[in-house]
Amino acid sequence: MSKEKISKIEALNLDDLVWYIYIFISVAALYSNELEKEYTATGNRKKLTEFHSINLVVLTIAFFVYIYFILVAFKKYNQNKNANTITNVIASILFLVGGGMLLYLELKTTDSDINNVGI
Repeated sequence: MSKEKISKIEALNLDDLVWYIYIFISVAALYSNELEKEYTATGNRKKLTEFHSINLVVLTIAFFVYIYFILVAFKKYNQNKNANTITNVIASILFLVGGGMLLYLELKTTDSDINNVGI
């Protein structure tokens, strides 16, 4: 097998890992939503702390995944400068900015405004 094909397969294996991370993020976000429902229904402060902590973990992991997307997008752009690759770079940057904003909001959320922020 050529070096180029081996490199492509290694990149796809890393992409597989990213998709497994997304599955984890999805499951964690669903669990977080259940905890938030329980908090809303019962006022149990422990549920509030748990869902807030899960949201922080999910958003932090997603933030690093978005950084990975930017690195991949720039690598593709450097290999082939065209409209598709520049669009991919711009989209990756926008995802990172949006994810960063959500992470910032979650970090700054207080108990009094917990119902106004979430994933």
